[in-house]
Amino acid sequence: MSILASRDQRNWQVAAVLTLLSGTLYFFTAARDIVVGDTPELITAAVTLGVAHPPGYPLFTMLGHLFSLIPFGSIPFRVNLLSVVCNALTVGVVYLIATRLARSQIAAVLAALALAVNPIFWEWSVAAEVFPLNNFLAAILVLLLVLWHEQPQRTRLLITAFFIAGLAFTNHQTIILLAPAFCFALWTRRESLRAQPRTLYIGVLACVIGLLPYAYILWASARHPPHNWGNVSSFHDLVGLITRRSYGSTRLVNTPSYTGGSPWPRLAALFVSFGWLTGILVIAGAVAAYLSRRWYFWFSLTAFVFTGPFFIWITNLNLQHAPSALFVLQRFFLLSHVLLAPIAAFGVLFLAKMLARFTEAFAVPIVATTCLLAIAATVALNYQRLDESRNTIARQCGEDIFASTQPRSILLVSGDGFAFPLMYLQAVEHVRPDVTLIVLPTLLGAWYAQQLREQHPDLVIPFDRYDRATKNLKEFVSANPGRTIALAGTSGDDHSLDVDYWPYQQGLITVIMPRTQDRDLKTVVSENDQLLSRCHPPRPGTARMNTFEADIISLYESPFMRLGDLCQRAGWKEEARNWYERALAINPQFAPAREALSRLEH
Repeated sequence: MSILASRDQRNWQVAAVLTLLSGTLYFFTAARDIVVGDTPELITAAVTLGVAHPPGYPLFTMLGHLFSLIPFGSIPFRVNLLSVVCNALTVGVVYLIATRLARSQIAAVLAALALAVNPIFWEWSVAAEVFPLNNFLAAILVLLLVLWHEQPQRTRLLITAFFIAGLAFTNHQTIILLAPAFCFALWTRRESLRAQPRTLYIGVLACVIGLLPYAYILWASARHPPHNWGNVSSFHDLVGLITRRSYGSTRLVNTPSYTGGSPWPRLAALFVSFGWLTGILVIAGAVAAYLSRRWYFWFSLTAFVFTGPFFIWITNLNLQHAPSALFVLQRFFLLSHVLLAPIAAFGVLFLAKMLARFTEAFAVPIVATTCLLAIAATVALNYQRLDESRNTIARQCGEDIFASTQPRSILLVSGDGFAFPLMYLQAVEHVRPDVTLIVLPTLLGAWYAQQLREQHPDLVIPFDRYDRATKNLKEFVSANPGRTIALAGTSGDDHSLDVDYWPYQQGLITVIMPRTQDRDLKTVVSENDQLLSRCHPPRPGTARMNTFEADIISLYESPFMRLGDLCQRAGWKEEARNWYERALAINPQFAPAREALSRLEH
């Protein structure tokens, strides 16, 4: 009998319907273009068969490349469909797990649908990311363990689970957080394993075989693709990439402003992310699972503790001081959502049982109808907010930055919201190949300096590794005389240019100009009026300010503020007012512009 065989063929038909329904929802709301976050970089790596940021994500990259070959839609949309498919399949697998455990198709359907429409799960189903694939593989792993627990003599189920665990590790390392729960499942069937000790040895071998996609990184890097993070050329380099050595293996991010603070807001955000419907069902389901499927209660509780609270605690992200930190963190809630989703099916049955004390004949219909209404309301209330099908903010920003850049310029980029979009546009769509694009934070790695020298022989990098102190921007600018060097974003803590250079506003970028060169204000205003008039800032209210789109808004509004300040200092009161009002037109909530206008009136 096949490892995917079911006692009831109808379960597979229902799972297929649920997959189709959720997939349809995700398809219509899926991004047709690049969006902020890691998406543009992951698409770049997938399309060019390159290497993404640590730990490399080889499994996603290879599957993403296959999706990029789909003969319809834009290139970003094709790769985005990988997330659509993976999370839709996850919903179907969750149904299979739930119906296997709770023995109720109605309860399993409601649990799967509650997961499908959860705003966070839905949001990360519509753009290329590694987390939906992680969700799918984790759900498959749990299903295999549930099936094996029922029939421990079917050792192929357990061996396959080991293989899936290794394979999942080549996509996202958080799968290792399931290890304690995995070991608990093994312990519950220890007598069977003692009778067949070879099963564990074969399972470990299967896990190692599942790691083989990491060999892709060595192959891809040797081809020197346009996007080749780490320039991996040895086993030592490969280990460094997998262990995220450049980030700090024990840290989620390496940006100081994103770290620190109390863990309690992070934990609160995790629990709030489940919503009231799933929250009630999971709490009620935990009680029912403890009474009827105790091994699974402890399995799911262990899995949740390590993938949820434990991981969220150690991430050390500062939600108070970093506006986009929650956007970064929310993706890591998904695994705990998937793992607790089957428990919600027990919750449906538990609530129906409680209600049956008052109206036995209508208990299940009442609970089911209430859940379906809540699910429908969730879709209606969140559809417009989560619909990414018309989101072109990241692309427009990237194109506007390139439009502001002079031919053959060196463009230094330091913003999370636009560095990856620029990288995608140049590497995949070959926009402005004459511009030498340098992602400034990445220059902290010695491998990147070496790679830039190989890709741009005319570029001089006078150090092996940028460090903001002695090997800084001033040294870099001095080593490239005759080249226009511009900056999109800020130079951060690097103030080496302050004495000998000044920032000349040129549309959305600032040109690093020697203080020996000057521009009269009339020329500055005229040139920027033309450049900024051709830009395409997002319409007010359309940008998601809790994401890196806030960085894009800041990039658009900042030039108007700087030009307004220049005009105000020169005594050009009306011109200053015009620039401040144009800044407010981009972001009506932009307090500095309102304050500047108020000062003009006094």
